[in-house]
Amino acid sequence: MRSFWQLVSVVVAVAFLQACVTTEQSNLTRKADPLAAVQRYVDLGLEYIKRDDYNRARKHLSRALELDPDNAPALSALGLIYSNEGEAKLAEASFKQALDSDSSYTRAYTYYGAFLFSSDRYKEALQQFEAAALDTRFSSRAQVYTNIALCNIKLGNNPAALDAYRRSLQLNRYSGRALSGATELLLSERDYAGAQAYYNRLISLIAENDMQHSAQSLWQGIRIANYYNNPEQVESIGALLGELYPDSDEYRRYTAMKARG
Repeated sequence: MRSFWQLVSVVVAVAFLQACVTTEQSNLTRKADPLAAVQRYVDLGLEYIKRDDYNRARKHLSRALELDPDNAPALSALGLIYSNEGEAKLAEASFKQALDSDSSYTRAYTYYGAFLFSSDRYKEALQQFEAAALDTRFSSRAQVYTNIALCNIKLGNNPAALDAYRRSLQLNRYSGRALSGATELLLSERDYAGAQAYYNRLISLIAENDMQHSAQSLWQGIRIANYYNNPEQVESIGALLGELYPDSDEYRRYTAMKARG
C-alpha cells in the first residue's frame, strides 16, 4: 500500500519539536499534568511518523495510551503507522476505535478517509470526508473539500466534484490544488472557457508566489492554448514542459499531440 501521506494531502498541524522527552521529564510531566503529557507524546509520535521513524513513533503513542487508553488522537496516529506499514486491518481498527472514542475528533475522519481512498474504497472515503467537512472550525476544511472532489471524480460524479472544488476555493481562494483540480475537471468536460477562468487564477497564484509549474499545470496550459488556436503559446509551454519534466506522462502526451499535427 502506498504511503498515506503521498495519496491524499491532509494537512497535519504538528508543532516543531526540539528535543525528545527524557524519562525523568516524563515522570515529572505525568505528575504535573497528565493531559499535557498525553498531548506531548502524541505530538512526538506524529513528528516521528512524518520522519518515517515508526518505532519511535509507536513508543511515544504507546506512552500516551498508557495514560489515556481511549485517546482519539493517539489511536488515529497509531492507525497511520499501521497504514504505512501495510497492516490494513489494524489500521482500520485503530481509526474506528478513535472515532468510537471521540466522534468529534475531526482529524480522525480525514485520516480514515485517506486510508479508505488509498484502498480504492472511494464511497466509504467520501463519507468520512463529508463528516469532517461538517466541522466549520476545522483548520484544514478547504483541503477536506478537495478530497471530497477527488472521491467524487473516482465515483464518476463530476458535477459534485466541481461543487466541492468551488467550496474549497470559497474557504481558501489560494488553494492551488483546488484551482488545478477544477481546471482539469473542466478540461475533461471540454468546458474550455470555464477551465481557462480557473487556469488564469492558477497561473497568477504561481507567478505571485514565485512557484514552479507542475507538469500537470503546463499540460493544462498547452491544451487551453491549443483549443484557442495559439500555436506560439503551445510551443512555448511545450518547450518548458520538456525542459522541466522530460520524462513525464504530460510531456509524452504533448509530443503525441504534436505528431498528430
